Amino acid sequence: MRTPFPLLCLPRLALIPVFQQMEFIDAIAFSFISKKTCNLSKILCKKISSCYIDMLIENDCLRMTIAPTNGSPLSLYFYTDVSKTVEGIYRYKIIQWKNAGLSIRQWMERLLDVTKFPSLRKVKLNGTPDYDVFSILDIVPKVSDLHISRNCTNTLAKRALQILSPVTSSITLFKLPFSNREEFQRFWLRDVECLSVSNDNLSRFQFDIDHLLASNAIKLELLEVSMSLRDLNRFFSCWLNKTSNQRLEHLSVQSLGDFDEDILLNGLNATRFTENRTREFLSTNTFSQFRLFTGGFDVRRKDGKLAAITFAKTFWTTYINFHVLP
Repeated sequence: MRTPFPLLCLPRLALIPVFQQMEFIDAIAFSFISKKTCNLSKILCKKISSCYIDMLIENDCLRMTIAPTNGSPLSLYFYTDVSKTVEGIYRYKIIQWKNAGLSIRQWMERLLDVTKFPSLRKVKLNGTPDYDVFSILDIVPKVSDLHISRNCTNTLAKRALQILSPVTSSITLFKLPFSNREEFQRFWLRDVECLSVSNDNLSRFQFDIDHLLASNAIKLELLEVSMSLRDLNRFFSCWLNKTSNQRLEHLSVQSLGDFDEDILLNGLNATRFTENRTREFLSTNTFSQFRLFTGGFDVRRKDGKLAAITFAKTFWTTYINFHVLP
């Protein structure tokens, strides 16, 4: 019969090399045992070198995925209806850890403490959770991408935007949770690095070219949101004259109706891409999507700043991309 080793009875100097040799999954599991083990893991464990940490919030479960720089990712599932255990998947094996009476928020606090990761790659809200999501969102550090799905409730989506927008680089919205035009405008006029809106009816907020001109986003994608060519021409003209969003570096929108280059480019003094210029532009990996475009033009602002307008066709839709070159 083996006698348990009294690890916690060791002096601090003896504990240091033990914790330094722990794999990241062991350090996380150890931190969940008690407050004392959590504090020791936080202080003594070597920093976990992670590629990313993602959080997915669903109806009855919160999932955290930790992907170390070297090694297999760990996914932990915190189920609200099974409070005695935490399930996980690591190296294609299912694991279970006993819950020492912790709430989901406390699990998260310990996980973030021991990983010491300064930000999450993604927080995705998907569904109508039956647990206190807001208490969890309050402890989330910086977030690279906040993703709100269609089946997220308006109340949860608005609160998440309120809490996380100040610490989020990119916001992806598959629904706009605002009750009226005033709420939408307050959100729209915020400073945000990247905003992507997909498959939502902006017309109910009387969205028009003036909203586009007033946006403070650095990167703006209006996917499945159509704009007329005349409105886009006005937007590009304002950019050339420095009377629109000067922070803008990228815009993607749909063309409304039949596509006509002459209407879009009227008065812009645009220069059509040559074959060499097309290859040069593609080699910069400018766009994450719509990489196969059918035509492109350079336009130059009055201060000399260069931008490119390109077109991409998929089925019956033409996408228009605008990218300001460094």
